[in-house]
Amino acid sequence: MGKLFRRYWIPFLLSEEVAEPGGAPVRVKLLSRALIAFRDSEGKLGLIEEFCAHRRVSLWFGRNEEGGLRCPYHGWKYDVHGKCLEVPSEPAESGYCQSIKLTVLSLR
Repeated sequence: MGKLFRRYWIPFLLSEEVAEPGGAPVRVKLLSRALIAFRDSEGKLGLIEEFCAHRRVSLWFGRNEEGGLRCPYHGWKYDVHGKCLEVPSEPAESGYCQSIKLTVLSLR
């Protein structure tokens, strides 16, 4: 049934709940999926997998800063498209973070 329901539009969150750019993330449980909704510092809305790809820490505890949501455990930073922007323990030129991406639900 999950595949069938995922084909239809399902209202699940009011825009007022994530209205402030750079505000706190909001936990969302939708069709048995744990998700996080947030607006980045530019006001873009994202709905991504709740748990960090590194140690599966909930991003609900994360900090919303400069274009992304930063994991509180080791500081990995994700944008509204689920792409990893920064891994503090790796040099930027290594390209390691480019291979990391969280599951994203499309917001239309």
